[in-house]
Parts: sequence; structure tokens; C-alpha cells
Amino acid sequence: MPRFIRNRLGLRIPPLSLLLLVVLTTAAGCVGPTALQKTRIRYNESFRRTNDEQLLLNIVCLRYGDSPVFVDLPSITSQFEVSSRNSFTGGRDGSGPGFSNLGIGELFLRDAPTLSYHPREGREMAKALMTPLSTDAIRMARAGMNLEQFLMIVINDINDLNNAPRANDMVPRAPDDNEDYRYLVALMVALADRQAIEFLNVSREEDRSDRVATSTVYGRDLVDAAKDDMVFRSAGDNEHVLLKKKTQELVIRVKAHERDSFEMQEIARLLRLQPGKSEYTIRSEYAETDANELPTPLGEKELVINSRSILQMLTFLSKGVCVPPDHSASRVAPTVLDTDGCPFDWTRVTAGQFRVYHSKHKPKNAEVAIQYKDFWFYIREDDAPSKATLTVIDLLFSLQLTDDAKSGGPVLTLPAGG
Repeated sequence: MPRFIRNRLGLRIPPLSLLLLVVLTTAAGCVGPTALQKTRIRYNESFRRTNDEQLLLNIVCLRYGDSPVFVDLPSITSQFEVSSRNSFTGGRDGSGPGFSNLGIGELFLRDAPTLSYHPREGREMAKALMTPLSTDAIRMARAGMNLEQFLMIVINDINDLNNAPRANDMVPRAPDDNEDYRYLVALMVALADRQAIEFLNVSREEDRSDRVATSTVYGRDLVDAAKDDMVFRSAGDNEHVLLKKKTQELVIRVKAHERDSFEMQEIARLLRLQPGKSEYTIRSEYAETDANELPTPLGEKELVINSRSILQMLTFLSKGVCVPPDHSASRVAPTVLDTDGCPFDWTRVTAGQFRVYHSKHKPKNAEVAIQYKDFWFYIREDDAPSKATLTVIDLLFSLQLTDDAKSGGPVLTLPAGG
């Protein structure tokens, strides 16, 4: 039968050891959920912020002709430790009748995170950076970006109408502009805004054989065809079939009442398209084609696009970095002269999509900021297009990376707990 101590109100309470046991048991049971509530959002926000800072730093480095470096944080392991200390001396504390000294109890909670880093490097990493986006990647990029972002950032030229290709060079030798291309983008955006055109992924089946007698096609032929995304279809009678290849195409479909609009007429002129058509196919310049298939003449019914690589996109966006005048004058940052002999303003090629400001002191109105060469470079918190562009580039980079590129490189593990 445990002893009880009467408090001032005359109620009986258990000894301190039992009280501490109850308190510690209850607290330990709450540590897991409480730790999750207190730390998950903080880790999420820290990871997002440092990821944006790393991407911005690499874009600024490219503007100065310096090498970009990417370091992954593949895992964060956090251990939560609970410990306690208590003492019970017993007896009265001399404060008056009915008061007892219950002793001292302390509860300690400790968060001990372990961070694992590894740099992205090696052949697969270089391949991910330097390979132009594939047709599949272009389709996915179009699904996740607004039209203006897609055309300005991902595409280098359409039917040989250039989007400032010299801006893809880390050290360009001459100025460049994309005024005609920006006019094309404005026309397409105007049509898309009033839903006059739409971009669609269309499934098609192309003939890959002459008519084949049905009696000569066996089960194994059907299985082998399916492995190569092919299928046998009836040739229109019960005696013959055709082998067809399943394909996915990205097309622009034009509403009937808009086919002769001013915008479509201008687009046809700029891209040398046959006007008045209901649909135009979008094809990558790097897409594989059948050796026996004659290419469609440029500008009839296809938009042949030359997509950028991730490195070219980052270098293009680096032209949106506002370089301090001293760095331009001293050629610390690569500089080319305009026709009037003044440093060419590269920010005009990324206008409306991406802009990075500079400041001698840490800015207060920055969404993301990094320090480089004694200056602060930052994206303003009210610059929604630049913030969205940073997010899109990070997603495209992840899309290009293979598992080998993600897992390569030495791993550095650091215990961060105190």
C-alpha cells in the first residue's frame, strides 16, 4: 500500500516517484507525433529554400562563365531522444502546515539529425545536362508549363526561327536577340488565351508492313509485335492484316473559325506553314525517323522544334542576371559590345520570364538570395514568373536525370545534432 502525502487542500497525492513515472511515460508517448508536427514543415521549408539557393547560385555562376556544381541531399535521418532526471527528498518545506517538498523532476528532448550529401557528377550527369530534351520529355514539359514558359525556355528554334541561340553560350562572342521569336510567342499565347488553339497528345498507328495473309500470323508474332509497341490490324477483309506501329504525337489543333485569323496568318508567315490547316504536327529535330520515310518539307504541316538541353536552359536563363557595372567594365563577367559600343544588355532576351537583381547588401524583399563575388544576387518576392521558372527548371532537371546520375558520386554523411 503506497504512502500518500496530503497537500494544502487535504487531498491525498501519490509520492513523487510515481508522479514522475506517469509524467515521463505520457511525455514519451507524445514525442513521436509532437516531433513530427514540430519538424516536418521546418525540414520541408529548409530543403526547398536551400534547393532554390543552389539552383540560383549555379545560374549566376554560368553568367560569370564559372562551373556549376550540384550537390544532392538524398536523405535526412533524425533521431529524437527523451531523457529525464529527478530527485525526491521528502519532508516538509517549512512554508506552513500542509506543504510538502515533492523534489525536482526534469525532462529532456533532443533532436539529432544526420544529413547525407553527394555531388552529382560523372558521365550520366554530363549526359543529363547536355542532352537536348527528348520528344517524350517535351510532351511532359508542355503538360507542366504554361505556353509562354515552354516556348521561351525549352525551345531554341522552331522551323529555323531562332530564340537567341547565342544566349546558350557561356561566353558569347556577339550580341543576339529574339524579337521575331518573341512576336511568334505572343501570337501563339493570344490564340491560346481565347482557346483558338490547343496542344494535344494524339495516339496514331502507322503502317509498318504490306498486307500479310492472316493464316501466316501466329501467336508468337502477336507477342513479338506487342514488345515493340506494334499491333496487327485487319486490312479490310478477313484474309489479310497489316502490322502497325503505335505512336504518340504532339499536335497543335486549330479551331475552324480561327484558321484564317490574323494571328494564324502571321504564324504561317513566320514559320513558312501552309495556312488554313486544322492541325499541325510538332516534331523534334532530334527525333528518330524511318530511313525509308521521306521527310516532310519544312514549313508545310509540321513544326520542327530544336529543344535545348538543361545546361543550355540554365545558360540562357543566366542572361537574365543583372551584372554589376563594375563586373561588366572589368570583364569579370563575360561581356559583348552592342553596335553603339556599350555593353550589350542580355536581360532583354529573358524579359518577362526570368530576372535576377544584384545588391551590395543583403536584400529584404528577396524570395531567394545568394552571395557571390562580394554581391548579393536575388529574385524578388513579387516576381512570380521568375519564381515559377526556377521551379520548372528544377522539375525538368529531375526529369532528365537517370537513376545512375542520381546515385553516382561519393557520399558525405554529417551528424548535425548538438
